[in-house]
Amino acid sequence: MTYYFMKQFIIKVIAFSVLVLSVISCVKDTDFDQFDQTLLTPVVDLNLIFWEVQAPSFNNAGGSLPIGTVRDTTEIRFLDDPDTQESVVRADFLYEFENTSDSDYDLVIDFVSLSGQVTYTLQTTIEAGTLNTPWQQTILDEIIAPEVNDITQAGLIAISATAQGTPPDQGSLKMTSKVRFYLEISGQ
Repeated sequence: MTYYFMKQFIIKVIAFSVLVLSVISCVKDTDFDQFDQTLLTPVVDLNLIFWEVQAPSFNNAGGSLPIGTVRDTTEIRFLDDPDTQESVVRADFLYEFENTSDSDYDLVIDFVSLSGQVTYTLQTTIEAGTLNTPWQQTILDEIIAPEVNDITQAGLIAISATAQGTPPDQGSLKMTSKVRFYLEISGQ
């Protein structure tokens, strides 16, 4: 029996030695200074704005004098951190519009800093539609560095829609938007 226990002891010592040597050899070759050379490239998708304006909003309360323009401002405080702002290398904005009114609209989307300065602007025209056949339009606005820095400095989005001609009295103008940010974060 002593031979059996001795054999088991030797096998356990050899197995333990092999395990320790393999762990040491893995750690020994690891160069943690290489972390400085690491580049992470996350992609962040966000829903941005959902906006709907009923056609009567383009007329005054009495309905006799058209005001023609509707404005809305939304706070966007998703890029407050300076390190995050510097990491953004590209932003893709997807805007989807649906117009069920019989008026064309001039639409302006301004990105505005908290100090009130416009940092980036997108302008487009949304064509007229009807209640039965809405006009649908999609815009993909791809913004890369260095222009993307203008977007990261914004704290507000201001949207204004101006009806061309006589403001409509029925239907609506809808907008949904999403953004995809591409970041590069180095290990330094």
